[in-house]
Amino acid sequence: MNIRQIMKKDPITVLPTSSIREAVRKMKEYNVGSILAVEEGWRLRGILTDRDVAFSLVTDGKNLDTSCVCDVMVSDPISVNADADLDSALRIMSKANIRRLPVTENGKLVGIVALPEIAIALKEEFNQFISLEESYARH
Repeated sequence: MNIRQIMKKDPITVLPTSSIREAVRKMKEYNVGSILAVEEGWRLRGILTDRDVAFSLVTDGKNLDTSCVCDVMVSDPISVNADADLDSALRIMSKANIRRLPVTENGKLVGIVALPEIAIALKEEFNQFISLEESYARH
């Protein structure tokens, strides 16, 4: 199974120049914990998480209306190719200590995958393996 099969297509995005308030409004509207900053042609420029927003407001005193996403986002985030396997994505996420991973193809953003989607897919693969083992054992 590869990332393309489990990723969320049409991820929620903003421009890097959007205000933090606009990004938070979209995150709330779509009930997501992160939003991807893209430029023309779906070129990934950054990722902004709810945690980034909280820290920027509390510790850095950023203003929701006058600060832009590019002031707070993680620029040039780690991403994974849509054709990568689940194990590769998990290794990337573990090494970078992240829970969300933008998915790209030919330099363009095509989706996002998070730990819950990977966990569910791995559970399904494991269940299929167990079923095959049980079937084999009966013969």
